[in-house]
Amino acid sequence: MRSLIFFFISVFTILSFVAVEHFAKGDLPILLWWTQQIYPHPSENITLIRCGNVKCYSTKSRGYLDNKNTKGILFYGTGIDPLDLPLPRTQDHEWCLFHEESPLNNYLLSHEHFIQLFNHTATFKRESDYQYTTQDIFALEYLTERQAIDIKVKNEKRKSDGFAALMYTQSHADVPSYRDSYVEELMKYIDVDSYGTCLHNKDLPENLTNPEESFQKDQFLDFIAGYKFHLSFENAVCDDYMTEKLMRPLHLGSVPIYYGSPKAKDWMPNNHSIIMVNDFKSPMELAEFIKYLDENDEEYLKYLDFKKPNGISNKLLKETVLNRDWGSHDHKYYFYNIEDKVDYYQGFECHVCREIHKRTNALKEHEKDPSWFPKPPPKMADNSHLGCPKPFSPLSGHEIPSSHWSFTYEDTKTVADAVVEMLRRGEEDPSLTYMYYTQLKKKQKQNSQNTGEL
Repeated sequence: MRSLIFFFISVFTILSFVAVEHFAKGDLPILLWWTQQIYPHPSENITLIRCGNVKCYSTKSRGYLDNKNTKGILFYGTGIDPLDLPLPRTQDHEWCLFHEESPLNNYLLSHEHFIQLFNHTATFKRESDYQYTTQDIFALEYLTERQAIDIKVKNEKRKSDGFAALMYTQSHADVPSYRDSYVEELMKYIDVDSYGTCLHNKDLPENLTNPEESFQKDQFLDFIAGYKFHLSFENAVCDDYMTEKLMRPLHLGSVPIYYGSPKAKDWMPNNHSIIMVNDFKSPMELAEFIKYLDENDEEYLKYLDFKKPNGISNKLLKETVLNRDWGSHDHKYYFYNIEDKVDYYQGFECHVCREIHKRTNALKEHEKDPSWFPKPPPKMADNSHLGCPKPFSPLSGHEIPSSHWSFTYEDTKTVADAVVEMLRRGEEDPSLTYMYYTQLKKKQKQNSQNTGEL
């Protein structure tokens, strides 16, 4: 019986391979997802994707790397491994970066000479080719449909339930934003209820004992909504990097006190819906302002005006959310999607597919008449597409030289140098990255010693 099963499996595998090879024939471009964390199709071999009036194939099978039709190599930023790159890189290979996660997941991408290896980008930065800045704003209605708890109820909770004005819930310590250091200082001047493992000083109700597991539960959301203010601190600081830490309190009607993207106000419902930590000289000054709002309901409620009918006045936000061609991939908020919107992985695939067709057609015109049609240069990303600053203290605004994150940032810069040099030399074995890295570190050490001697 077991032999028979293996026989049928072998036959099915052979037939599938033959079918796929036949399927991939023709001149349609092939998009290869090189990193394996993401592949937005049920078939793991190859899938025909339709993007308006153009088509491409999408696959995660690395066997297609040498196929003459493979044009786009897609990378999921967190999964990029310098020792596992698709080499040799040919002139036909356009590298495409998808990265919507935290900068801390891969600081390699924050260095300009590395980001310039990519031709097409999809990141949280507004400057990227296919931006996901509003990924945690599932729809404009997400910000307004749930009304804030009545101010009288919130004030009563301050008295009857012993709530502080501020809530903080973090369990991820040692992050490059150094957020706990700021919150710890803030606690010296105002009470903060901290429910996570970081700076823990208060326990959640028994039915919500693990905030990491409970944060999507309705009971947990109702609990958060009872607080007047929510400390919304990102794990890393970078322009346009904003997550559910900011958007969830807006949804619930708890005023965010925000530290993260310095440009967050550009994407808020109106110009008076969040409190930016960077607007205050010190935690003590911020604490005094929060106390003032806590004691003045009329001033506090101005931060919730965006919940009123037509309360969203930000033109950039409205146009971006309404005009994007992708919707939420989160099933909890899937009902916000309009039928003609794709999830953002497939949206990026189609963006790349269209761009590759556009350049292919331009190259064909150039070949017909080089004197009339100049050869189109490949697109190239730059630092604005993802570059993030070196981690620094939120208290001093300066780097912490001896910290793990300062070392990581500088070390990934050396790795980036190694990769660029390896590609410049036309190497075909990505494992040589380590050799180039070692050589650069040795040179850095010698330069440092020479500088010290001077």
